[in-house]
Formats: sequence, structure tokens, C-alpha cells
Amino acid sequence: MSHAPHCNALIRRGIDDRDLYRRALRRVREPGLQALLAENLQTLDTLIGDLQAQVHATGGTPARHGTLAGSVRSALADMVTGMASNRDTAWVHYLARNECGLLHRFEEQMARASGDTARVLRVQLSRLYGIHKDMHCLAGTTHG
Repeated sequence: MSHAPHCNALIRRGIDDRDLYRRALRRVREPGLQALLAENLQTLDTLIGDLQAQVHATGGTPARHGTLAGSVRSALADMVTGMASNRDTAWVHYLARNECGLLHRFEEQMARASGDTARVLRVQLSRLYGIHKDMHCLAGTTHG
């Protein structure tokens, strides 16, 4: 059974999150936060590239674009963070909440995956846990 459709759903969600991180990186002011967001953005780039390579290796066509829901989340993020008294903090909280969705999707797929797909997802899940820890420590929240 091909896992390409499931991987493509993860790729699309990853692209959505990457686009949101790019948006946040252009809007936050604190240099340390900019550095962390740039690092997390690079991690998401790697994650997406690895998943696209996995889909291609199994004979599928990897997703190259995000989703309409991701575009809506980005527009909402601009509204929510634009009205905040501390925009940097608002971006951290927004990204932390949003990132949980991607992490949960990966955890669900990992439970179903096998073989090479499971190996690739395991590596990506490890990377996502790093982003998760970073963002939730900054936000002062627990994972959820």
C-alpha cells in the first residue's frame, strides 16, 4: 500500500506551517526570536523536502503547495497578532498553538506507517518535537 496520500497530506500541512513561519519571521522584531524562527523554518524546509523525496521514491507525485485552510490560518494570524499589544509574543503563542496540529498529524501517521515511510516519519517527528519544545517553552505553555 502506498503511503503517498498520507505523506502528501503531511507535506501540505508542513507547507502551511512553513508559510506561517515565514510570515512571522517578517513581522517579529526581537533578534533572538528571529533567529529561532529562522532555525525552525529551516527545519520545516528539511522536513518537507525529506517527505517529498519519500513520496517520489515510492513512485508518487509529492505535494508542492499548501492548503486553503493554511491560507486562512495565515490571514487569521495577521489579524490576531496585528491587534496584540506585544506582536512578538502574540506570534509565539499563535505558532505554538498551530504547531500542535502538525505534530499531532505526524503522530497519527507514525502510528499507521511501516517500512521506509515509518523511518522517514520517525526522523521528522524528532525534528518536530524540537520545534514543539522551542515554541512551547517560549510561550510558557505545556504541550497539548
